[in-house]
Amino acid sequence: MIVNHPDRFLSIKWKLLIAVILILTLVGGVICTLAYQQLLNQQKMLLEAQRDKLAQSLSFSMNTAVEHSLQAAMQLGFVANAKGDDGAEGYQLLLAENWPDVQLYWDLKGFGLYQLDGERLAHAGEPHSQDDLRWLLQSEASFELTSRVVCVEDCVIQVLVPTLVNSRPHLFFFESALTEVISHFRTDKSIELAVLGAQSGNAEPGPLWGRHLYSISNRPSSFALLRHMADSYSWQQISMGDGVYNYQDNHWAVWSFPLDKVENAPAIVVLMSLGQWQQMLSTFQLGMVVTLLVGLILAAGLVMLVAWSPVISLARHANLLPLLADHDFAGVRASLPSKPSLFPDEVDLIHLATRQLADNMQGMENEVDEYTHELERLAMLDTLTGLPNKAMLHHELQTAIACIASKEDCVVLMFLDLDEFKRINDTLGHIQGDELLKIVAARLTNSVREMDTVFRQGGDEFLILLRQVHDEQEVSNVIHRIFSALQHPVVLGSHKLIVTTSIGLAYCNSSRLSAEELIQHADLAMYQAKSAGRSNYRVFSEEMLHQANNRLMIEQSIGTAINEEQLVLFLQPIVELPSGRLRGFEALIRWFHPERGLIMPGEFIPDIENSEAIIEVGNYVIRKASELIARLNSAGWDDLYIAVNLSAKHFLAADLLTVVRQEVEAQQISAGSLVLEVTEESVIEQVELAMAAMASLKALGVRIAIDDFGTGYSSLSYLKQLPFDLLKIDRCFTANVLDGEADTHIITTVIELAHNLGREVVAEGIETQQQAECLSCQRCELGQGYYFSRPLDVASVFVVLQEIEETRLWPISQAPQPKLVRQGS
Repeated sequence: MIVNHPDRFLSIKWKLLIAVILILTLVGGVICTLAYQQLLNQQKMLLEAQRDKLAQSLSFSMNTAVEHSLQAAMQLGFVANAKGDDGAEGYQLLLAENWPDVQLYWDLKGFGLYQLDGERLAHAGEPHSQDDLRWLLQSEASFELTSRVVCVEDCVIQVLVPTLVNSRPHLFFFESALTEVISHFRTDKSIELAVLGAQSGNAEPGPLWGRHLYSISNRPSSFALLRHMADSYSWQQISMGDGVYNYQDNHWAVWSFPLDKVENAPAIVVLMSLGQWQQMLSTFQLGMVVTLLVGLILAAGLVMLVAWSPVISLARHANLLPLLADHDFAGVRASLPSKPSLFPDEVDLIHLATRQLADNMQGMENEVDEYTHELERLAMLDTLTGLPNKAMLHHELQTAIACIASKEDCVVLMFLDLDEFKRINDTLGHIQGDELLKIVAARLTNSVREMDTVFRQGGDEFLILLRQVHDEQEVSNVIHRIFSALQHPVVLGSHKLIVTTSIGLAYCNSSRLSAEELIQHADLAMYQAKSAGRSNYRVFSEEMLHQANNRLMIEQSIGTAINEEQLVLFLQPIVELPSGRLRGFEALIRWFHPERGLIMPGEFIPDIENSEAIIEVGNYVIRKASELIARLNSAGWDDLYIAVNLSAKHFLAADLLTVVRQEVEAQQISAGSLVLEVTEESVIEQVELAMAAMASLKALGVRIAIDDFGTGYSSLSYLKQLPFDLLKIDRCFTANVLDGEADTHIITTVIELAHNLGREVVAEGIETQQQAECLSCQRCELGQGYYFSRPLDVASVFVVLQEIEETRLWPISQAPQPKLVRQGS
């Protein structure tokens, strides 16, 4: 099998080649950059050295010109004395007779002999201006050799040399052209020079920084460069002299040197071509690039040479992995090289590991094949009972449903749940509970037909699949055998038990029904059977599914009902017997659904009784009842109480005490005005928790009522320990108080029991005056029922309270007569 490369596949050899090229390029680039930067630094140093050299050369040339003037002064003095007169006349005679020779020999443009006060004694050549005389007068006090450069029509160097004439100090004034200075200064043909005068203070800056150009070497090319520099850069930038300028694809160094030490002196501008240096830089760059390319090519060749064989081997190895996945171990061995290379590397280790992996996988595959059938068998069986498990159930159900060929063919699923198994398991322990499940599984297996299958879904739940059912009698026979088999006692250690079960049946005669739906139908029927009592069975109907959907709807929308206050309290009065004096109310909840209208408690409370929603509803009723008590107190009825029914789950909730305390404190009411009713059965089921809850509520001041007394299986020993306040007789006894001696005797006994425990009694369901009189004769303190009033909305209750504010007697057509009350009641 050959591996298909993905669209973005890139071989390792190319990755290595690209990586090496990138690394070499990066390293070469860094080296080239550093070398190039070093050359630039070297160029800068050389340029600075050249500038310093030029500055020294200019200074030397200027000093030479000044010394030349000093020598001329000394020789002219000898010549003048040789004329026979050591005064000013000797110099005048010398200049008159020999000025051309003196001018030519000393390269002078002008000469003068001056007294210290500026009086001229002798002169030849260019006339001296007033500026010259001012400079002379300013310099005479120093009696030192003084020079300056002046540019008028051209630039000249002027030197004042102190001398003695007739033993008196005088000044020689020499004026020479700058030609000799420039000729000594320009020693390199690559250098071009330009002489600029001082910057005019009044004139606007001209094309050459506001300075007049007096001379320039190689004018055709140098002037254009000088003009470009003047247009592009300031005189200050040129004076700093640390830049390299590009002009017409050539690089230049441009410096300016002042020709005098005074401010704004004439200057000489040096233009130095750097073409040779730039050519050297370009040659270096080209060499580095060529060297880098050659290095890259050599490195790439070396990488390809070294990596080619291992990469090809790895590529072949990649094709071995699919062979391993396909369990083609022989193909893997055939594709691997039989011998390692001369110099083994990691690739050879991979080949060796692959061969070992193929051998190990083949051995493991043989072992897996041996265990597969055993695991498949165990996966479908329950480990405790040996019956087929839930996974097998779904498989068999799907097969059985798919095999339904006609309406006469039918499949029946039975869902069994043992009654009170949790109590047995908790009492005897899990070991005995598991033993009981094994016995039940064996009895169920013996109770069905050969074509039927018993499954254990988990816990104490069993399912039985009845195949090829043609009439209901076959199902009835199986159910009868199951109940009969379970009637025999089960002996577990020293205990003998009778186990019963609740059975739900679901019929299926259509292949369109799924296995999950059939299990759901049987489960719903089983819960109906369990609700009807132990050892019972029920057949699934669409009404059950409707009830289940209704229960789901209620669970989902009860939160919205609480938030939007769709739940409303109705109040049924509780009155004293026989006086009819109002003592309190029982709060009864009504759900005004926005779509379904009025929903009575019996239609939604059972559906949420085992969920957390029942606690939310109970807390809501406590809050509303507390608000009503506060309203009653404000209206002057602070002696009334309101009773609230609580489910067993809510009564045993950990936060009930906190909720009640918060509501009592928030409404600022007496805790004794709130009565919490809990059923007898829920209290007895968890009597220790119930006693703890009652004790904490009693400590807060809340009163407790035992509701529906007489309908459960109360233990009198537990009952006398419970700290309750009121005992409520269920309406089933009240309804028959006039008809049967048994119910009358029960009521009498209950009342006596409550009185002996110091508790008050409330009779529920009083509908006639005769019932009220009978209960009053038996010393029942309180009563409620339709005889006094049906449950009323809060507004109607307050209307009645206004009417009976003085008498405090609840209005009824006939009230029990006081004469029927026994003495001492």
